Amino acid sequence: MYILAILLFSSLAFLNVFNKEIVDKYKVIFAFVCFIFLIFHDGLRWETGTDWLPYTQAYEDMANGIEYVNYTNQFESGYLMLFALSYFISDEYTVYLIIHAVIFYTLFFICIFKLSKYPFVSILVFYMVTLPYLGMNRQFIAMSIYAIGLIYLAKGQRYYYLLFIAIAFFFHHSVAIAATAVFFNKKIRNRYLLIVLGIALAISFSGIIKTLSTGLALVLNGSMEDKADAYTNMTNDLSIVSIIFSLIRKLLWISLLMIFDKKVDDKDDSYYTFFNMYFLGSIFYVLFNGTPLQIIVSRALIYFNIMEMFLIPYVLTIFKPNYGKLLIMFVLVAYCYINIKKGFDNFAIEGKFDLFEPYKGLFINTDYVRQTH
Repeated sequence: MYILAILLFSSLAFLNVFNKEIVDKYKVIFAFVCFIFLIFHDGLRWETGTDWLPYTQAYEDMANGIEYVNYTNQFESGYLMLFALSYFISDEYTVYLIIHAVIFYTLFFICIFKLSKYPFVSILVFYMVTLPYLGMNRQFIAMSIYAIGLIYLAKGQRYYYLLFIAIAFFFHHSVAIAATAVFFNKKIRNRYLLIVLGIALAISFSGIIKTLSTGLALVLNGSMEDKADAYTNMTNDLSIVSIIFSLIRKLLWISLLMIFDKKVDDKDDSYYTFFNMYFLGSIFYVLFNGTPLQIIVSRALIYFNIMEMFLIPYVLTIFKPNYGKLLIMFVLVAYCYINIKKGFDNFAIEGKFDLFEPYKGLFINTDYVRQTH
């Protein structure tokens, strides 16, 4: 399933870059194919993703008559309302997954086709960023509302953006961190960015963050119990080679945009917002990569990391057709595959967790026994 998705989105991304006329002519059809594929991908999965077992258990409890008030300390009020709407329609969790997927992808597709220079390139990158977090149901709904807010932020309408952040807050409180985007719409000189990056690298290699986060993880384990325990034990010690490779992978697009800044076409305030948000997310990645809090931090920063789907189309404007763009597109496909694999590995502990591979759905790998705890 994952390989099929990458092939589909990559093919349309290549077409988007090298045959824009055909894409413009059949954009609605291509977008509909991607949309329906993703609805089936998410809506017909079973025991695939991070929502097994907590969300399935909650849904079954509510569908069986257990008052949803029992979950008010676990789930935000907006999400409980979505749950209630879904199980009013059907007590099948698959119905909920389809409703959830329709909301999530509808709002993000609107955002992508409004803001991206190469929307099908953005869909490929969007799939890469979100797939390893599949099943973060509350946060995905918050992200989709936030995505609509980005359209207003790109127009300079900050108050409307903050309004959407406030609405999204009722689905997942982590979205509050995205409110800081209103301060990131100005160009920051490369020298200052390099200084911040240098400091972050120095702190990271010093091991201070790893020591501090280990202590914080112990505190979290005492207060968040199984969830924090699962996250904080999903990190293995990384070698220097692995750390350097991860940094190169994470900073690839930032480096190109900084080096060839003057060649990037059609930059406006939204470009600097996207760049600065992604840069900030990358700084926190540098600081927390390989530490016990890596997964928790990456979840909080997904609102920043998602900016990658808008930045890579800007990278493509730097290079002349066709060889330069062709090289970048091949690098991008490999980059997406590597990131997806790494994302899956973050949630995989032999004998304990097996959340994504292989893809298991209602009609695919139905006999596979998933390790979920």
